[in-house]
Amino acid sequence: MMTEPKRLTGLLQSVVEPDRVVALRDNTGVTMQDFQHRVADWQLAAEQQPAAVFGVYIKDTFEFAAALFGLWYAGKTALLMGDRLPATIEQIKGRVGALAGDFDEPLTLPVIRQPEPATRGKVRSFPALDPAHPAVIVLTSGSTGTPKLVPMALAQLDDEVAMHEAQWGLVAGQSAVIGTVSHQHIYGLLWRVLWPLAGGRPFVSELCQYAEDALAHASRLPSSVLVTTPSHLSRWPCQTGEKAEGNWRLVVSSTAPLALEHSVFGRDYFGVPVTEIFGSSETGGIAWRQQTEDEVWTTLKGIAVDCDPESGALLLQSPLLGHQNWLKTGDRAEVFDRNRFRLLGRLDRIAKIEGKRVSLTRMESRLTAHPRVTEARVVVLEGRRTETAVVAALDESGQRWLETEGKRAVSRALRQWLADDFETPVLPRRWRLVDALPRNAQGKVPQHNLMVLFDKSGGTTPEAGVLNDNRLPVLLGQEWLAANQVQLHLRVQPELAFFQGHFDELPVLPGVAQIHWAEHYARALFNEKLASRDTFSRMETVKFQELIRPGREVFMELTLQPERSRFVFRLHDGDTAFSSGRMVFDALQEPI
Repeated sequence: MMTEPKRLTGLLQSVVEPDRVVALRDNTGVTMQDFQHRVADWQLAAEQQPAAVFGVYIKDTFEFAAALFGLWYAGKTALLMGDRLPATIEQIKGRVGALAGDFDEPLTLPVIRQPEPATRGKVRSFPALDPAHPAVIVLTSGSTGTPKLVPMALAQLDDEVAMHEAQWGLVAGQSAVIGTVSHQHIYGLLWRVLWPLAGGRPFVSELCQYAEDALAHASRLPSSVLVTTPSHLSRWPCQTGEKAEGNWRLVVSSTAPLALEHSVFGRDYFGVPVTEIFGSSETGGIAWRQQTEDEVWTTLKGIAVDCDPESGALLLQSPLLGHQNWLKTGDRAEVFDRNRFRLLGRLDRIAKIEGKRVSLTRMESRLTAHPRVTEARVVVLEGRRTETAVVAALDESGQRWLETEGKRAVSRALRQWLADDFETPVLPRRWRLVDALPRNAQGKVPQHNLMVLFDKSGGTTPEAGVLNDNRLPVLLGQEWLAANQVQLHLRVQPELAFFQGHFDELPVLPGVAQIHWAEHYARALFNEKLASRDTFSRMETVKFQELIRPGREVFMELTLQPERSRFVFRLHDGDTAFSSGRMVFDALQEPI
């Protein structure tokens, strides 16, 4: 029987079911009483630090939830970190006074790693939390790649959780919540942590990075809710006609639009319609739809929409905004009434190329109308001249077309496809033909991930991810950490040659491929700095610690040590180390 949903502010104020299971860790139930004790541990630890804002990164969802409430009861604010990479820590240094969670390396900021459990006795009483308390700060890049801080009061989180509970609480019941998305981002925070806590349903503490993990959990549970994204659903491995293990009550998808074919797949596979949530970090949740039932979006309770008569922009009135004024969003929409609308894409992005105005949105729409293009993004490159450039994802027939005809012929054909609708000066001059657009962990396509595909950096940036080389990963991003240190964000696409006909039962990326990639990118990026780079000598201290499966996103860190005639490589995902080693060359390098 389902318990009455609670407000987050009073969740721990008067607990009537201390033995109720709130989380599943290693298939073992963790009770509300355990949660209260752990919140108290984190509160005590946080109160010892003068910092008002803590950067938080904790892999385990139960521990993360306890830390979050502990920080709130200590009067602190949590800045949610998407990872614990050195570049991310450097980025937030001026915005936080301390860190909390899984941080191993020596850092300049104070760190609460894992508070020691206090002596367990009677559960202490907790007062109600202040709804106005600044609860979290979300660090979001949006579509521009420029970091943006989005602060949220506890009342905003509480109100949105209440909206979701009112809409889906009865459907979900006390089903356990399983997630393929991190709780370190707002979507995962709301749906994997706060919504289950408020609704009295347990959550699986482990992040399910593979479909097999989610299915394994579901097979052991009476019923389940899946919190996922379009990028996971579009790559979910299964045979034609296969049905998912487990009893699925609700499947939720957010962060990006879900293609109709993947919505149909989800319904047929899980046995329930996929529920899409539309919203953003800045606006909170806005609306929902089940595309296999109706393509029109319906607003969450208490939210109203309208359409700007001049621009066609979707106008939003929501209690989650903290005011009653209408907010103009960046989306075009056809509004049927105050609660139902159809999205028509982003508002036109207008660029001026050689004195001609061009709609990048319209150009993208025309490209995706091509029978062999699944998705496309158009960007503007500034150099000796301003020009448009395209990143286009091809379907299977498009991939075969590319392999047969080559990049130049395909690019020329796609340019001709645009020629009837656009003047010659604005037609794209540069093309990147990929198997999938470079999405981040939330399934979005940041502008930075697109621009880096065209960043030559003096002619040394590798063009990874193009389909005419299926031995290299998709390059999602590149960042120089120091003069001789670079970090690449890579996606290990399932179509790589290394997975063809090898390890059919459990496909993994061979170690030799990882070494090949390290050498390839080191040669391309360090270029002339890597003197005598053709005289390879030996490998040193090579370690393969964890398996890399198809579809995984990883970071490759390369550090040149010219005085020792070698470079060091490390593959990781910000939390798990996959491999590392050194490649040594015969001749000493000249110090740079």
